[in-house]
Amino acid sequence: MSKILLCQSPGTQLPNLESALLKKGHHVEVLLDTGELDTAKDASGLGHIDPTDVGLAIIDVSCGRDGTASCQAFSRLGPNVPLILLAAEGMPIRAEVKRLTGGNVLRLPFTSRQVTNRVTNLLESYPGNALQVGRLTLNLATRCVYRGDTIHRLTPKQTNLLEVFMRHAGQTLTRKFLMEKVWHTDYMGDTRTLDVHVRWIRESIEEKPSSPRYLRTVRGIGYRFGAPSEDQ
Repeated sequence: MSKILLCQSPGTQLPNLESALLKKGHHVEVLLDTGELDTAKDASGLGHIDPTDVGLAIIDVSCGRDGTASCQAFSRLGPNVPLILLAAEGMPIRAEVKRLTGGNVLRLPFTSRQVTNRVTNLLESYPGNALQVGRLTLNLATRCVYRGDTIHRLTPKQTNLLEVFMRHAGQTLTRKFLMEKVWHTDYMGDTRTLDVHVRWIRESIEEKPSSPRYLRTVRGIGYRFGAPSEDQ
């Protein structure tokens, strides 16, 4: 069974959360966050952890601390480790945190049962929900795409379109095929929406969107997605 990482500071308002998770049958490893994660470039305290052995990470900042740095540190475990942030009541949530957690943020007041239910839902949704082509990984559950240490969160439609490209890597896909798969229409009178979404995806996955290496245009036909030779 993969374990749950529970990162809590000494001032947590949720001292009984570990026991609640254990009662649900989860294997829990508690990490004491005393502030080192705020400045650690190598996710200090996480170096001993094998990401393949982790099912999920919970970051408890119910003491009122800003959880941005901790989320950034835990995100280095990779796209297959979903994050949940537990925040104090009224604490502002930065856009970076929403992106890294995929929106999985719970604010006090909430019950331990609500936390364990969120854990269960996430663990059930993650298996098989990560696609990888070259150095790109798309996590379908959080709608986050990873390229090395760079992470971008996509809209639902962008995620659907990139998923189609990744599941058909190496194939030339026509505009008609893409419109039918993603927008569920065979109307070809205006495909500007497709082109705009392709541009947005390139801004998230390409080092130089104007000179794409992953998502290329096939003039007069459509698009072709695939990893460049140096990434294979």
